[in-house]
Amino acid sequence: MNDFNLRLQGENGLICDMYTQVKAFRQKLVLFESQLMKDCFAHFICCEKFNPDTESRFPTRFSQEIISDLKLQFQKHFSDLDVNAEEIWIFQNPLDCDLEKLPPELQMEVIDLQSNDLLKDKYKKGNLVEFYKCLPNDQYAYVKNFVRGLMSMFGTTYVCEKTFSMMKYVKSNHRSTLSDEHVKQNISFFLFKIFFYYFF
Repeated sequence: MNDFNLRLQGENGLICDMYTQVKAFRQKLVLFESQLMKDCFAHFICCEKFNPDTESRFPTRFSQEIISDLKLQFQKHFSDLDVNAEEIWIFQNPLDCDLEKLPPELQMEVIDLQSNDLLKDKYKKGNLVEFYKCLPNDQYAYVKNFVRGLMSMFGTTYVCEKTFSMMKYVKSNHRSTLSDEHVKQNISFFLFKIFFYYFF
């Protein structure tokens, strides 16, 4: 869990990165549950080490129940990602998506996108934000509008935490004369700054 938590942190995380980590962790839980049923402790090093030293059998049933409950919790808490899975796939793989499954307003622009060798090279560099920034607004208006919606979903809490840290610094003992109205204006400014950073 700690490893999963660390992977969700950090700067410039997109919703597709988060969904990739969630799907991978779900698969790991399925594997763990399956292995515990067979008394295999390959991924539970401490259990494997201490199991032969104990007289009683390792409580695999209890462990399976915990993992099963964890799977249900992941299903519940990340269900919004599953609902938007198709859109996230299109966002992450615009050059490989099935044109028939696209909304009609995106189809023509995505065909242009998939046919443009220069943009394919830009996409291969691996930075989705830079790739979408380089698309001309007039030629890819619907694609850019679609992308804005997905980029505004935070893949990590980094941007929010950074913004609140900046706000805490702004309204500190050194600047105690700020009123709540000033803080509201600063919040608007910071949110505009975040929006500008991602979309322009």
